[in-house]
Amino acid sequence: MTHRTFIALLILLAAAVALSATAFPGSMIGFLFGVTVAFFVAIPGAAIGDALKQAGVPVTGVQIVWALAGLYALFALVAAMQTWRRLRRADLGEARSAGLRLALLLALPLMAWLSTNAMVRAWP
Repeated sequence: MTHRTFIALLILLAAAVALSATAFPGSMIGFLFGVTVAFFVAIPGAAIGDALKQAGVPVTGVQIVWALAGLYALFALVAAMQTWRRLRRADLGEARSAGLRLALLLALPLMAWLSTNAMVRAWP
């Protein structure tokens, strides 16, 4: 990834985060985050929880959410380690790519929080 592409994508990511806090685009992004969470987090989480309960492991929804949040934090940590390793090898193109992946992983929860708050404020 070239330096110019990296800077342009970081600016677009910052613009997306900024739009998440506004009334109309933020509430639309919040709605899309809600749909995404419902289909890709809640349904698999419920299925895993039911499978664990049938296996005799007592698990609550809060424990599943904490486990999924820990898994997400692990993804961000691995992305940070990849970025650092590629910077030390002086592989700048791959380091920029890994750094952009890290920035995206760190920006997604912020976008979800900002857009959900914008959606709550926009509804009468």
